[in-house]
Amino acid sequence: MKLLNISTAVLLSCCAISISAKEQQSWVDTFLEELGSSEDIDVSKGVDWAVLPGPFANPEQGFGIGVAAVGLYSPLEDIDSAPLSTVSITGYGSTSGSYGIGINNRTYFENDDLRLLVQAKASHTPEYYWGVGKQAAEIDSNKTLVEAQILGFTPKVAYQFLPNTYVLFGADMESYRKLSSDTDTLNQSELKDAFLSAATLSVEYDSRDFELNAYKGMLFSINWNAYRTEFGSDVDFDEITVNYRQYYKMTSDTVLAWEIYAQDIQGDAPWFALSALGSDKRMRGYYSGQYRDNSQLSSQLEVRHQFNQRHGMVAWVGGGNIADSYQGLLDSKWLPTYGIGYRFAFKPRVNVRLDYGLGKNSQAVYFQINEAF
Repeated sequence: MKLLNISTAVLLSCCAISISAKEQQSWVDTFLEELGSSEDIDVSKGVDWAVLPGPFANPEQGFGIGVAAVGLYSPLEDIDSAPLSTVSITGYGSTSGSYGIGINNRTYFENDDLRLLVQAKASHTPEYYWGVGKQAAEIDSNKTLVEAQILGFTPKVAYQFLPNTYVLFGADMESYRKLSSDTDTLNQSELKDAFLSAATLSVEYDSRDFELNAYKGMLFSINWNAYRTEFGSDVDFDEITVNYRQYYKMTSDTVLAWEIYAQDIQGDAPWFALSALGSDKRMRGYYSGQYRDNSQLSSQLEVRHQFNQRHGMVAWVGGGNIADSYQGLLDSKWLPTYGIGYRFAFKPRVNVRLDYGLGKNSQAVYFQINEAF
């Protein structure tokens, strides 16, 4: 779901509630159970769904309602032979006319030897654009409101060829239509309709015990997206992404997690396809896309503590940078990120999260399902 610029007091109130929460049944528990909240997972009759709606308000979208849903299922007769498959759906609509929906599905087959991964999105949301590069991002007069209709579809198939080691093949397609801006910062050629299409090749090592909320294990992945006119793309460029995540269970109730993320763009990439710093997953606290350039490097360290079966908190610290090329990522001072978050276990190890992140002269609140990484 789109980041939600709601009051910090909401987050702090939720954290206080989590610490003093009672284990007794209440009208809140009853309401949440109607939405699919439970202390166990039952996939014997199909998909075990949980749904959580919530209001939001921010200057770009006005007042709106968002919905986050997660479903767990298994396509196998022996459900213990592979991890549970997951599908998550997030959506929102607001008084400004903005709307969006996103779907993320991960299907695991026998012995986890084969995975089917599908992501799809559709949105029409006003967003701000500052320009390309760190210097442009820090000049407030560069701020331009841009609107566009965006469609995206990313299917992948993963095959396990060594223990915990996968090769992935797939595609990445995005359509940008009806782009417009409220200034002349972007010229007409930069606002024309565009279609991006890439062949995707990835290699990853994944030993996490549960992808949605890992307690132990690691993920190391290298992904190459080759956008080519031969595949129907309007422009040719390459995108390389490297992601390393590690999880360590310090105590029965506390997990230490850390991540390093790097991305490099080579070729004739349009401005909206450049590496954008800031999201609900990493560099929380920054407006997504305020800082954008050809290369990005970031890291974060997060402590996750569970107070009881339902309620928990996290705290994180990290930093990141953008540059015209990867050689320049260490040449300037990194941007900081830090914050706290509240966790509510809607189902076992499936958390609803409310995060308050701080950056350089910026802050943001995020409402999402599943951990940031």
